[in-house]
Amino acid sequence: MTHTDHRSARQRPPLAVWSCGPDDGTAVTERLAEHLVHEYTSRGHTIADLTGTGKVAHHAERVGRASEVDASTSPEFAEPNVRAVAWADLTVTTLPAQDEPRRARGRRARAQVTFASMITRPGGVIAAITPVGHAPDGALIDPAPGLVRAATRAGLVYMQHVIALTTPICGSGLGAAIPVRTHDEERISEADVGNLPVTVAEAAATITSPAHLNVSVFRVPEKDPDPVNESTGEVAA
Repeated sequence: MTHTDHRSARQRPPLAVWSCGPDDGTAVTERLAEHLVHEYTSRGHTIADLTGTGKVAHHAERVGRASEVDASTSPEFAEPNVRAVAWADLTVTTLPAQDEPRRARGRRARAQVTFASMITRPGGVIAAITPVGHAPDGALIDPAPGLVRAATRAGLVYMQHVIALTTPICGSGLGAAIPVRTHDEERISEADVGNLPVTVAEAAATITSPAHLNVSVFRVPEKDPDPVNESTGEVAA
């Protein structure tokens, strides 16, 4: 998979689709952790796992990467004036879809991005996992756009967007085969679902939710951007 740096926030980054199911409700599946470690690190790299699950760190240790999951590497424990330590080659964090005012979500996204930037080396990668949710009134809650805005304002390079599928792909779309029973209560196997009437198969394909996680991937610039150009929006010749 090729990663391409995009210098303008207006340009869309390369899109990737990974099969990362099944979702266990923690926002980080085992398969997603494996993808992140193998895609963005090499042997000898150090990984900061800020997801609260320890899954990324666990897989990192299994394949010869160092990792850090101490509480001191979470935004809640960061002191206001702490200096950047910049030790991680890959920092993985999560931004849950919480039902809160947009400004509050924006502040939370900025805090996550700022802290991740502090501990990631220049040239290193920050991967932010953002599940999609719904408010009580049914409105969609997607933290990814606010996170991307916060990251680009912080000078990070938006290098890739990943759709991490947490449901299998079946003949009629996304979804998991669900156990159904016939009139005589005999259980239909997963292999037989493809032979069910279309209406039943389609129903099975729409039950599992959510179907994916968003992963926004950023690179920390090798050097700080020109402050004049950053403030005016001009590009140096």
